[in-house]
Amino acid sequence: MSRVVLTTDHVHDHGGDDRRSWATPTKDEEEREGAVVGLVTQLYDTVLDDCQPCRQQLMDVLKDDPATTGILIHWACLVTAETYGELPEVLMEGSEPADAPFHPTAAFRNVAQAYAANWGTANGATGAVCEACAGCTSEERLAAATTALELLVGFVEFDVDFLYQ
Repeated sequence: MSRVVLTTDHVHDHGGDDRRSWATPTKDEEEREGAVVGLVTQLYDTVLDDCQPCRQQLMDVLKDDPATTGILIHWACLVTAETYGELPEVLMEGSEPADAPFHPTAAFRNVAQAYAANWGTANGATGAVCEACAGCTSEERLAAATTALELLVGFVEFDVDFLYQ
């Protein structure tokens, strides 16, 4: 099991307050996929606090780790699918209006398609999403992870109207 520890003069932890709207991925899920345990939760809390230096440090680790990036994107897709009853087509086809507040990257759309295609299958979507991330370059994983974080934080800030403002 691997773990990332940032050495900073502050901590980002929203485990005890209501900023985290959903339960973050579990340790077991991360270990099963070979992800860095706790990195997704650390990164989410850092983004909620809008701490750019910590976010950058964690994203530098994340972009080179397909399994952890996959866990983050799977989580964002799961939250979105639970919010809307399914994963909205707009996240996979890039048909959002030019003035929409959210524009998923091409890399995110591709990985989200793997999620949608494998939801409810025997192997599940988590493995398919991690596999799709393994086929991405570091830059594509970074773009997809950034989109996933924007999506998760957008729901916190704007609730269910987020995608359709």
